[in-house]
Amino acid sequence: MKNGKTSAGRTRWRCKHCGASTTKSRTDITRKAEFDAFQHWLAGTQAQGGYTIPRRTFRHRIRWCWNVAPALTPTGEVHDQIMLDGTYFNGWCVLIAFTGRHVINWQYTDAEKRASWTALLEHIPAPKAAIVDGNGPLQTIVKKLWPTTRIQRCFFHIRQR
Repeated sequence: MKNGKTSAGRTRWRCKHCGASTTKSRTDITRKAEFDAFQHWLAGTQAQGGYTIPRRTFRHRIRWCWNVAPALTPTGEVHDQIMLDGTYFNGWCVLIAFTGRHVINWQYTDAEKRASWTALLEHIPAPKAAIVDGNGPLQTIVKKLWPTTRIQRCFFHIRQR
């Protein structure tokens, strides 16, 4: 049965039989609040010390958030055109399928190669046109997985060469 609140405002519970008092913790609610704070800090301009808790405590509480892997769930929507390209960051490559407005799917890899492009594209329905940068492995995989899709070279990459 309920037995008042703690100084922190949490509900205190008391056992009717033995008289022991305890509080219940909701890890799901706590984790959601920590992840919301992490996202707010990551995308915002506020420093770690700008919260009501010390910076070290904040870093300790959000430490697990760095291990959350974002996942895009394929919707099955067929797009008229998809832009495909790889971008390199600190020795790793991110392969991206982009509609011009939204990222459809992405894949981390060590380099732009056939296996990586296959893993990215095999879950996406064939578009009418694929805009590519002239990468050989990418064009090969697009022709193999999407035989009816027209391949168009990206004007930016043509201009770069």
